[in-house]
Amino acid sequence: MATVVLALTGFSSGHKSSGRHKSSHRDSDSGGGCSSSSQKHDSYTPRSTSTRRSSAFQDGTALVVSCATKAIPYATVEVTNPNSRQATFEVEFAFVDAAGKSLSSQTKQISVPARGTSNVQVKAGQSLLAELDHCQVEPEADLVTR
Repeated sequence: MATVVLALTGFSSGHKSSGRHKSSHRDSDSGGGCSSSSQKHDSYTPRSTSTRRSSAFQDGTALVVSCATKAIPYATVEVTNPNSRQATFEVEFAFVDAAGKSLSSQTKQISVPARGTSNVQVKAGQSLLAELDHCQVEPEADLVTR
């Protein structure tokens, strides 16, 4: 038993004396790192959990269903809610000319039922219709409320 204790003590002190800096470096890396990591992990876990809860709600998707024309002076955008509860989304929309220049841009909010779709209409002024080539929408509809 004395040999075992001596061996353990010898290993411990021999390890520290043979490379004290390495040992303390290792202690700080593994011990401090674990402790630090553990502390960060403990404090990070609630954030992660709350982040997961908020990220459990995902942004929606937006798609231009139809662009404005002289006959129908508004564009229709379909917003899809992937979440299991009703949510409100913000959609970034633009009327664009043939050169790719934005003639007008708007941000619209729309409430969408759980795992459903809703349409939002964006009106185009008569002067805008003369130059309008196509409509664009940001494909990601940002989650506003859940």
